[in-house]
Order: sequence, then structure tokens, then C-alpha cells
Amino acid sequence: MSASHAKDSSFLGGRIPPEIESMTRNLKDVDQELFRKLLKAVVGALEGKDCREVLRSVAETSVVPQERLSHIIAGMHRVLSEAIRIPPSLLKQEAFKEDLRELKIPEDFITDFSSVVFGNRRAALEAASSQKDPHLPSLEELRWRVDVAISTSSLARALQPSVLMQMKLSDGTFQRFEVSVSKFQELRYNVALILKEMNDLEKRSVLKIQD
Repeated sequence: MSASHAKDSSFLGGRIPPEIESMTRNLKDVDQELFRKLLKAVVGALEGKDCREVLRSVAETSVVPQERLSHIIAGMHRVLSEAIRIPPSLLKQEAFKEDLRELKIPEDFITDFSSVVFGNRRAALEAASSQKDPHLPSLEELRWRVDVAISTSSLARALQPSVLMQMKLSDGTFQRFEVSVSKFQELRYNVALILKEMNDLEKRSVLKIQD
């Protein structure tokens, strides 16, 4: 099976990212000592450290051309970034190794990748990744009540019930809005539909929890 047609359950998805395909081509003749130096620098960069001097030193002493090293570093960064985003309950170590084997990555390098993704550095990598990812305030509390407008400038809306909703967000702010009963029913239906689709996705092999 070619790298661009990896199995659907790969942690990389249905198509291999170009950075990783390029990395696999440029790993030829790279020894494990050089691979580990590069991997250590990439891990440091993912943790938020400035590793430019380390990488410059490696490039100056390596017999591998700098252009090839750049492709390898970019691929390493993508492999680790993609793997760290997936909870350990969904990506088991052997499944991760098998995905890398399908990319024709040498076994020794696969072991080194695995030791990072499933080793002691994972917690630090996850923490750094969560800080970099853009995110919006989460919902902490939701309150609602039904109201009926008795006096209104629009006769069409007179005595029509509406739903008043108030959301408390994790940043301490409150958001208030009003929806008609018909729109509330539409919202309820769409939420139920999304939950069903999420449940259907979890049943597919790509998101099944590996034993």
C-alpha cells in the first residue's frame, strides 16, 4: 500500500500530509544519532523552546544537505503534532507504529517516535499544544424561560410565546438572546441531528477505540 493511500484508520487521516511524504523520502542514509538529534530539537520546539541554535549546529556538522534536513524536520513536526492531538484512548501504541511502518519509516526511527508520543514527554507536549490552539470560551451554565409578549408594536407577535435564554461562559461573560418557539424547535432538532451524526462517526473504523 502506497504512502498516499494509507488505510482509513491511520492517525493521519485518509491522505498522508505532504510534509510526511517528503520526510520519508529524505530519511535515506540518515543514521539514528542524527535522527535523534533532530527529533529532540523538534520536541523542544513543540514544547515552546527556541531550538534554532541547536538545529543550526546540527546542520553545520551533518553530512546530510540542509535542504533534506528541513524536509525531515517538517515531517517530524507534523507526525508528532498529529499524534499528540489524538487521545491515547483512541490511538494505541501498536496502531501508531503500524501506521508509520506503512510509510516505510525505519523501525528504529518508529521506536523513537513512539517513545515521544507515548512517553513521559507527552504531558508537556499536550499542554503546549493546548495553549497554542485557538479556542473560544466554553459554556458553563445555561438558563432559559418561556415568555409571552402581551404588549408589542407588532400585532403578529402579540401573545406569541418566545424562549429567553442566558448563557454563562468560561470567561465570566453572559450572553442573552431570545428565540421564537419554532426556532427553538429547529435548534433542538439540529442538536439532536448532530449528536446522531457524531454517534455514527464513532461507529466507523476510523474513530474506533483500538484494543
